[in-house]
Amino acid sequence: MGRPTIDEPLRRLAEDPAAHLPVEPGEERIEDPRYVISLEPGNHPWSVGVQRLRLDPSEVGSVVAEIRDVLTARGRSTSMWSVGSSATPADLPDRLQALGMAPEDGPGEAAMALIRPPEPIPPGPFVVRLAETVEENLAAVNVMIESFGFGQSDAAEARAQAEARFERQRASGHTHLALVWEDDVPIATGRVTFTPWGLFLGGGGTLPHARGRGAFSALIPVAWREAVRRGTPALVTWARRDTSEPILAKLGFEEVATIRLFRDDLGTGARG
Repeated sequence: MGRPTIDEPLRRLAEDPAAHLPVEPGEERIEDPRYVISLEPGNHPWSVGVQRLRLDPSEVGSVVAEIRDVLTARGRSTSMWSVGSSATPADLPDRLQALGMAPEDGPGEAAMALIRPPEPIPPGPFVVRLAETVEENLAAVNVMIESFGFGQSDAAEARAQAEARFERQRASGHTHLALVWEDDVPIATGRVTFTPWGLFLGGGGTLPHARGRGAFSALIPVAWREAVRRGTPALVTWARRDTSEPILAKLGFEEVATIRLFRDDLGTGARG
């Protein structure tokens, strides 16, 4: 018996989540047939995302300049561009680099989807639950800061925004931070966003000293049960090829698109 077929809307969500996730209060999404820009509060590079790139070869330079002008007008100086398998033209990564963008280090990302119950995992000492209070939400933010190695200014900004962002997300009901606890200590986190097609997992991270023991894996069956409970039995996420992709593949996720990431610093990038 073959594997279930991944529906096209779910595949699109996995490849270009910024184009399909709910827009939370305080966020903005700019949609154009050629691209989507998502803007979150703050100055961290990931607060600005450019995705779902469908450009004609003759217009790459002009569209990049157009997007840079849009971001500059909004006071943004850095953005993250995500080039998925469906992006056009085929040589877009090379063209973005020629225009001054820097590829992220590492082997890239895989957009992955799970549409059947995850493979069983061995019992562990972990407790997984959604952050329900301001204090738990701040604990999740602190885990994310340490997991991803935020710089001092980015960490301070994330902590300063944590309570207001938590209240906005709680009011909308779309997005929550999940925490993985061990002996009443939070050691891993992930952002959970509910959509009509499935549950999107983003920003997953584990504290360095707790890696390799299954903390992130413990989040998957809990997320799956919540997706089933909501009538959208599917999980989608991005996974680094050198770390989380092998883990997720063992749990039953399959790759639906490749993702290459580029950082555009408007103060230093070429203009053309």
